[in-house]
Amino acid sequence: MAAALPTRPCPAHAPPGRRAPAPRRPRRKAACALALLALAAALAGPLAGPPAAAARAPDAAPADPPPPAPGAQQGVAPTDESAEPPAEGRPVVSQVQRPDERDAPQRACSFALPVCAHAPAGVPGSALLESLADLETAMRAYDALGLPRPLPDGARGGSPAYDLYLERGPRRPARVGHDLRAIGERFDAASAFAIVAAPGRGGCSSASDAAYALGHAVATRLDAGAEEGALAMTASYLAAIAAPCPAEELAAIDAFQRAPERALTGAALGALDGALLFPWYLDDAYGTGTPAQVAMSLLAIAAQPTPGGAARFRAEPDTFDALRASLRSRGKDLDDLLLEFAIARAFVGSRSDGAHLSDVERFGDFGRVRFEWSLPYATLPRRVAPLRPIEPTGATYLWLDLAAESAAGGQDLEAAEITLVADWELPALFRWALVKVDRQGAEVGRVEVAGIFGESRAQRTVVGLDGLAGLLIVGVNAGSMIRSRPFDPDDAPFMPHAYTVWLSR
Repeated sequence: MAAALPTRPCPAHAPPGRRAPAPRRPRRKAACALALLALAAALAGPLAGPPAAAARAPDAAPADPPPPAPGAQQGVAPTDESAEPPAEGRPVVSQVQRPDERDAPQRACSFALPVCAHAPAGVPGSALLESLADLETAMRAYDALGLPRPLPDGARGGSPAYDLYLERGPRRPARVGHDLRAIGERFDAASAFAIVAAPGRGGCSSASDAAYALGHAVATRLDAGAEEGALAMTASYLAAIAAPCPAEELAAIDAFQRAPERALTGAALGALDGALLFPWYLDDAYGTGTPAQVAMSLLAIAAQPTPGGAARFRAEPDTFDALRASLRSRGKDLDDLLLEFAIARAFVGSRSDGAHLSDVERFGDFGRVRFEWSLPYATLPRRVAPLRPIEPTGATYLWLDLAAESAAGGQDLEAAEITLVADWELPALFRWALVKVDRQGAEVGRVEVAGIFGESRAQRTVVGLDGLAGLLIVGVNAGSMIRSRPFDPDDAPFMPHAYTVWLSR
């Protein structure tokens, strides 16, 4: 059930308190050291914390919660011995094969940049030249950002330039592929190519496809073994920068926000992915001003050499391992970041307050994240559950509507308190936050509930509700509570976990 929030920018917030970092996950020391040094060099300075609430609600003693819902899992958290072996990475041999030159005899290459467009017989020459111009525009944009160019592919496609292959027929998601690992590179790197629909339908879709394909090639130069979801969100973010296309972006953001319970890395390569909001947030909260710098740095420092003859890339460390190690060096955990992003994600589109993510008002109602429940204050106490369980890194949202009580003068809200009790399934670790939203739709305070390893219940009481339009309850599945098995994007398909939330006054 959707809930309407008023909109108006509000002043920036002060950074929230941070809890002590969890013990390190056993990883190769050299890989973690590389992550810390390389990301520090890439960002060239301390990270600025993301916006948080300027005022916090005072904590009251929690009320006695009801017993867990029937069927809720209780007991001891699984031990490290129950962990499964780590997942493998992507196949070394691409599942998308480069077209034969006989199938794409038409070819046009740039005189100024290393890019070429190929097409089968019957594709108009104007479409070939349009695609070539789109490639040139995207490469110039990536050059301006200081990104490396795609790895030369030798004689494949007739020259070392990057190759984009056009195909006849209706438009469908791009098919991006990579060649075999480059010889002589210290870490996994590969040249890449893509197969996209030929232009001719008007609009900006073909330019977006070309920028996405080229962004994928830039990413595979940095880390050919990166997980598919990380490549998809990075290529999508680069395409949104180099070739903005409102029609494509609105559809991608709408699909992403309609299913907040899905993992951030759950998308497949090919189509623009709304998870581009995650690298967008990393740039806003932790970047130094140059777009895509944080995301590309994480890819670079997660790259590893895969042993010769291996069928799959070495997937450890992955980009989330690099992010996790870098955050720990600054006294934060990945679950802190995931909760902060989940909160920022709630203020996208027409719900934007101007203090969380930049330039997201343009998504309008397509950017509004789906709320599981919208509960009037007068109906409490209530116990609710989500429509679908939550995957690791996925989020969930509940809205407690206080508008009627505030409009009546707020007499009941001045001394009122709200108690939250959340129970969830093991072995997941959930993090929760209660965000105060004023009548203009801006965040004016938040109370975060720290996650505790081994626990499947959290509770908190909030007071100071007068003058609010509502209370936004945000939850995020931070992955497994098994310390040696944190979230790994190569573990897809992901096991989702459900929860129940009890609210009382």
